Parts: sequence; structure tokens; C-alpha cells
Amino acid sequence: MARTRSKPAKAATKESTPEPTTTAKPLPASTSNPPKLFVLPKDTSKDARIVSLDNPANDTPSRYYFCPQKGFYEFTRIAAPKKDFKSWLITGEKSEDGTTEEADASRVGSGYITKSADLFIATPIDILFLILPALTPKSAKDTKQHFLAFDDYLDTLSSASPHWKALLSQYPTLKSMIETKMRRICDKVDAGEESMYRLSHTKLLEVFVAKAERMVKKGLPPSMEERFIKTALEIPVMSIKREESTLSTITPTPDGDSEKENSTTVDSQTSVTTTITPPDDAPSKPTLTTPPEIPHLLRLRTSLTYLLSSYTPPSLRTPLLALLSPRFTPLDTHLTAIATLKSEALSLRSISDNISRKRAIEEDEEKIAEREEKKRKKEDEERKKKSEGRGVKALKKVDTSGMKKMSSFFSVKPKAQGK
Repeated sequence: MARTRSKPAKAATKESTPEPTTTAKPLPASTSNPPKLFVLPKDTSKDARIVSLDNPANDTPSRYYFCPQKGFYEFTRIAAPKKDFKSWLITGEKSEDGTTEEADASRVGSGYITKSADLFIATPIDILFLILPALTPKSAKDTKQHFLAFDDYLDTLSSASPHWKALLSQYPTLKSMIETKMRRICDKVDAGEESMYRLSHTKLLEVFVAKAERMVKKGLPPSMEERFIKTALEIPVMSIKREESTLSTITPTPDGDSEKENSTTVDSQTSVTTTITPPDDAPSKPTLTTPPEIPHLLRLRTSLTYLLSSYTPPSLRTPLLALLSPRFTPLDTHLTAIATLKSEALSLRSISDNISRKRAIEEDEEKIAEREEKKRKKEDEERKKKSEGRGVKALKKVDTSGMKKMSSFFSVKPKAQGK
């Protein structure tokens, strides 16, 4: 009977299990313009706002906080270290009935999580710095300045930024604030009933020096004090005094000589020359001392450099630094002397390092030569042993104690006395 292959039974259909449903909403995609966290001053006017004005140091648009009553504020960014992964959780404000405001449809819940924990703090800034670009020539080549009316300077500010134009038109008190600052840093002449102003480098420098003195009085930040003051005024210690001494290996005399039992001899073949430091020697004292007025001058110049680089147009920095140069002549002289000492100390250290390396190389070469000599002698002995015959090796094993040497038979006999 022919065998037939039966068809496999159909697999039983599995009951489909329903997928669990979840009520969690998916996270929305990150936005290219995330919200930022600002710390604003207290008790400001309800008309206070954030405006965009040109930065006086680099002529680029920057954000400032303006209050008609308190003036301008700049934003200082406080960032967490990159190795610390931190973020901000920003939630909505509560309404009068105690419930949070309704969240946007693009956000989860009523909050927002930022990727970075940056914080922007509004700190006061003198309006003097913001109006300097309007009082200063555009380039350092335009050294000739003219007396201009106050309205001409306001027109220059208005053309620089649309926000300046809006602020000057809406707040008349702002014009009086600007004119008060201009009277302090400008030369003034009266042309009929109108006053004309021109920037004075000398008056402006006096204002900067007064601000720098206040910075020094309150104390510089520890990082600036360590980097720009302590390190710059550190006087190098010159090298330690050294003497040349010869060390020799001392070996005792043989025990057979009773009269010279306690004496010693010097093996001149093992003497070496080395450099030693006597215990009584101490590091040489610095040849330069810092006068008491030098640290104050350095702190003052550091503060002025910060003000000029952060809040002053580039065309003003060269003439102001030229006016400051005579004030810091003692400081420059002292820093030059410190630089000379550091250069000498570096040269001495380089010479000492070269001598140490040379001695180490010489010692290494002597050791290598000694090892090679021992190796050569050992190879010569092994070569001689291999070249010896069997008879010579057998004779070496014979006991020759009590036997005379062959040379004794050929020695010349001494002459008899009396003959």
C-alpha cells in the first residue's frame, strides 16, 4: 500500500492580545529658541522693557534692560561648568484664583525644561558707556573733533538704533540724563542760546580713574587678583649656592701591620667628582623688593584695562592709554626689573638642567663601557677554554702541589761567597 504524506494540521490561531494603552503624552521636539531665565531688579517701573542697543566696545547689537526711573542694566550670563549636567525647570505663573495658567498645546504639563542651566542677571550700567559711540569718531584716523549741538548727538543716537529713537521720543527724562553725563566728560561752549559739546579725553579719563579706584577699593575678584596681581609681582628666587667636592672610596690597611692597624688608605682609582649642597647654605634672598605703592598701581591699571576693553570704543583706547602712560611709569620700571630677574633665573635653571643631563649621560657611558669590558673578558675566557686540547684539560686536573715548576731547573745558581 502506497504511503501518502499527510498534510500538517493547521496551527491554531492565537488570540490577539490588546496592546496596553497609556495616557502619557509624548515629549514635544526641542525648540530652536528656548526660553531663558532672567533675574531682574526690584521695584522697577511698569514701563521697564528689554531693548536692543549697540555694544560700545564692539558695535554689535546687545540686549539691555531699561527702566525710566532707574536707568539701564546690562545682562551678565552665569553658566554652570560644562562637566555638571544641570537644567532649569520653568513653570507657569499662578493666577489670582491660585491655579496655574493653562499650558500651551506644544508643552507637557505647565512647565518647560531647559537643556542648560544658564542664568542672566541684570546689573546696572552707566549710561555714559552707551552714549560714548555717539561722541567718538568712527575711526582712529578722525582725530579732529568739532563742537556740536546737543540735538546733533541725539540724532546720532537715534540713527544708530531704532530703540534709541523710540526711547528718546517717549521719555523726556532720558534726554536730561544724557545731557548731565555729557557735561561731565565734554568741553562746553555757548553759541548764543545754544550749548555746544565736544568730548574731552582728559575729563573722560578722570571719570574712568574714579571708577577704577572704586573697583580697587571694593577688591578685585579672586581670579583676577591671582592671575594679574600676584603672579605678575612674584619675584623669582635665584639658584642655591653649590660647591664642588671630590668623594673617594676609603679602604682599611691589612690586619698584619699592628702599628698601622687604625690607619686608612685612599683608593684613588674609585674617586669621583660630584656636586653637593652644604647644609648651612640657604636659598639666596631676592635682589628686588616690591615698593608698597606698586600693588595698588597694578590693580588700578588692571581695572582700567578692563573698563577700556569692555565698555570703550576701539578708537578711544589708544589716546586714553597714551594719557595713562606717565601715571604708571614706576610700575613699568618695576615689572621690567622682575622680567629681567625671571629671564636670568630661567637661564640659570636651563644651565643647571644641561649640566645634570650631561653628568647623567657621562655616568651612563661609563657604566656601559664597564659592562662591555666585562662582557669582552668573559667572551675571551670562553674562547680560550674552547680552544684548549684534551691533554691540557687533563693536566689541569692533576694535583701539582709539592712539585717544582719547570722554570726552577733553568734558573741561575747563586755564586758561592768567598770565591
